[in-house]
Amino acid sequence: MEFSEAIHRQGQALSYLGRHQGALERYDKSLKDEPDNPVAWSDRGYTLEKLGQYEEAAASFAAALDLRPRYARAWLGQGIVWAQMGESTRALHSFDQALHLTPKDYRAWYNRGKVMLSLQRYREAIQSFDQTIDYNPRKHQAWYHRATAFVQQQQYPEALSSLKTTLTLKPDCYYAWNYQGLLLSHLGQMEGAAASFQASLNHRPTNFEAQWGLVKVHLARQQVELACGALEQAFAADPQRCRMRLARDPQCLDLRCHARARALL
Repeated sequence: MEFSEAIHRQGQALSYLGRHQGALERYDKSLKDEPDNPVAWSDRGYTLEKLGQYEEAAASFAAALDLRPRYARAWLGQGIVWAQMGESTRALHSFDQALHLTPKDYRAWYNRGKVMLSLQRYREAIQSFDQTIDYNPRKHQAWYHRATAFVQQQQYPEALSSLKTTLTLKPDCYYAWNYQGLLLSHLGQMEGAAASFQASLNHRPTNFEAQWGLVKVHLARQQVELACGALEQAFAADPQRCRMRLARDPQCLDLRCHARARALL
């Protein structure tokens, strides 16, 4: 028993270090000696999830729950795996079971919110992210996903407020800057949109979406030379997507005729 526990702890240490294959080997060895250990089965499930082996992970969590039906951490892991596999109904059931046992677990609320987003159940997604924030107000990802749900509800002031909090908590969150740029563009606030796209690029210079966002902002402001400069940067980041967008976007008609754009194409 002590030997099995020591091997299990080695697996946990390796998992913490991101050495998931080594951790899996330790968990397998531990479970040969102690097959009725629900914690080891659950830890094995989380490791398999990190390795992308979702079906085996689901089986490990099921084994943990057979041994300990009221094991909230295993319910949470099982929900994460079902969500990865696109099994939304099963995922929600697992998260609800986890929350029944541990109502203040922000991780379960957060993952439940993401599933609600994928199902386009935006109000319920917002409610889940609100609960996440109640228990962990510094989880910037919850603020970000809350903003995307508000956009789908056309509640733009609330979305911008959530994005502001996201960026206060994590100023280098390039995808939040990019999303804010898209939203401000949609609202016709081009100066703020340009600043947001540029902030995104400051943190991720090869971010194609931010480069393309700048192209569109400059075109909207009739700044063709600046649009060409942004187009050259977008082309350097992703030539194929740049060609497709340039060819299909009716707002780019004049830009396609510009000498700098023709040189790229």
